[in-house]
Amino acid sequence: MFGRLKKPLRPAAQPAALAAAIAHHQAGQIADAETLYRKILEIDPENHDALHLLGVVSVQQGKPQDAVVLISRALAGNPENHHALSNLGEAYRASGLLDEAKICFERALMLRADVFQAYNGLGNIYQASGNLDIAKSCYQKAIEINRDYADAHTNLGNAFTESGDCEAALACYTRALELRPDLAEASFNLGNVYKLLQRYDEAIPRYEKAITLSPEFVEARLALGRAFQETGERERALECFRHVASLQPNNAEARWALVLTELALVHDDQSTVAGYRAAFTRGLSDLDGWFTADRMKDGFGAVGSQQPFYLAYHEENNREILAQYGALCRRLGAYWQDELRLVPRARMPGSHLRIGLVSAHVCNHSVWHAILKGWCENLDSERFQLHVFALGKTVDGETEIAKSRASRFVQGLVRPQQWAEAILAEPLDVLIFAEIGMDPTAVKLASLRLAPVQATTWGHPETSGLPTIDYYISAADFEPANAQDSYSEKLVVLPNLGCCYDPLNTPTEEVALDDLGIDAGQPIFVCPGTPFKYAPQHDWIYPAIARELGSCQFVFFKYQVEALSRRLMQRLKTAFSTAGLAFSEYVLEVPWLSKGQFNSLMLQSTCFLDTIGFSGFNTAMQAIECGLPVVTREGRFLRGRLASGILKRLELTELIVESEEEYVELAVRLARDARFRVDLRRRIQKSRHSLYGDKTAVSALESFLAHVSHA
Repeated sequence: MFGRLKKPLRPAAQPAALAAAIAHHQAGQIADAETLYRKILEIDPENHDALHLLGVVSVQQGKPQDAVVLISRALAGNPENHHALSNLGEAYRASGLLDEAKICFERALMLRADVFQAYNGLGNIYQASGNLDIAKSCYQKAIEINRDYADAHTNLGNAFTESGDCEAALACYTRALELRPDLAEASFNLGNVYKLLQRYDEAIPRYEKAITLSPEFVEARLALGRAFQETGERERALECFRHVASLQPNNAEARWALVLTELALVHDDQSTVAGYRAAFTRGLSDLDGWFTADRMKDGFGAVGSQQPFYLAYHEENNREILAQYGALCRRLGAYWQDELRLVPRARMPGSHLRIGLVSAHVCNHSVWHAILKGWCENLDSERFQLHVFALGKTVDGETEIAKSRASRFVQGLVRPQQWAEAILAEPLDVLIFAEIGMDPTAVKLASLRLAPVQATTWGHPETSGLPTIDYYISAADFEPANAQDSYSEKLVVLPNLGCCYDPLNTPTEEVALDDLGIDAGQPIFVCPGTPFKYAPQHDWIYPAIARELGSCQFVFFKYQVEALSRRLMQRLKTAFSTAGLAFSEYVLEVPWLSKGQFNSLMLQSTCFLDTIGFSGFNTAMQAIECGLPVVTREGRFLRGRLASGILKRLELTELIVESEEEYVELAVRLARDARFRVDLRRRIQKSRHSLYGDKTAVSALESFLAHVSHA
């Protein structure tokens, strides 16, 4: 990125006109500088200083191809001008010609080893190709030469951000802004890191500052819109995306965001849900028409930038809507794949079936513990060769388990093209996505055809809607009789819970209830769901339980995005007020606890209240491991039947209800009937071993993989 021109290139030899042009350029008066450079060239068409600097202006104006022509002419007259070579590299980079840019930067450094701008440019080239370590060393070399070079500090921060080192990135951006408080890019990138850390109260002002500094900074407006969307500020998000669409009518990401933002995170009123769903459906239809042939080129970049994740929290059949969404993702993905000629290779004969697993959560994460870990550890290595593609940056002990079981383990790539090429490098028989709907890279890759058979599973317990996904792998204990009606994929139902799950065996960290503000003398209901799992039509349940009992406490947890927790708490306050009860006497919101602390709380609680419509799996499993009864209303779809599936496996069907009214009655009984609670705890402790180490599901998975591979 070009900053202000630092100094004249040959001050002693400059005519007055060139000196005046450079002064305007240094002051940021780009249009005036351009006029003066052109006047010089009218008199002296081969003035290499004017040609070079007019080329710099062209890049700053977004015309890099013009810059390549101008700076090349300048170098013809002065081939050893290392500054011009470095700037030609920037022009090539801005034109997308990275190989040519690299040659220019390297030639500049051969002429002068202290051209810090060239090191910065090389860093950008290596970062664009995903070579983050080399990129960092280039930026650091630029900073060693010029410690006050704000652009290099910013770019080094970008490399740290991509590699997942948020603290180092924060330090880089902070230093860049100390050097250049007006550097909009550094403020924007600082906002990005705060957003990654879910510190939205700090991210939003940084985006706003970047926009103040550069009103046409569309990336900052898009990021601000996404931040508003993720904190539940739907209207403010839409305003941002509309502004970008007005600035750049062909901006695919803005158009995509306008449609996806129709789905609110936390609803204030159930009556709004149908309207949002209808608006989303209309928007998808309009967006599909908007992507005409001349707009397809940039379309795939928008796929996954925002996803219809929150549709799953509506207890409705989303197959039709998500099939519409999936068809659009596939159309854009197919265009991109064809343009890059990323063609799957024919299957290679061999003794093993090659199975690819794609996930951003190959680490200590709920998706890994619930599904992937048991598969990785127990698939027969004599028959199946595992290729694990870990899209996330986290590396921990669980990641090492995956590495030890994989014939090929790929992590650390950055661009979708790199991931697609890695998957295609060795022909796979089956490619399985652990989830489609949460990670942006996963949905991009799932929109492509990278293997002859592609499947997904319940890491996100909802149909993908993608025509590229052939099978949905679920479990018998989770699915209703008419389950296929909810999937665009062919449903495959593995036995029991469909997974080979290990107990967490988390050491308990003692927590005093008094320290959390909890009264141990009252019934304690644990309510651990994230805010968007609580639908407004179920708010009445909590005051109904409270009215029956007279005294009790509902323990909710402060979500990382505090704005969403605030909206949920406000809704519950209204529900208690409507019921004539004092909200503060019944509802507590405590800090997010570690797993060990959560164990301690559950060991001291009355029961676990499962969320209705979108059940919990890992949290319910942890409750069972603590011997805590779980109250659940069985839902219509997989996503609402996770806890009930666990309870069926334990033969504790009396904890599964069919209506909200029965849910209230069961919670009240658990609070009042100590003998009932004690008996349930005893039965949980006696039978919970049946949940663990179930290899029948793995055997069934192996049979499925062999069948679809025609082995």
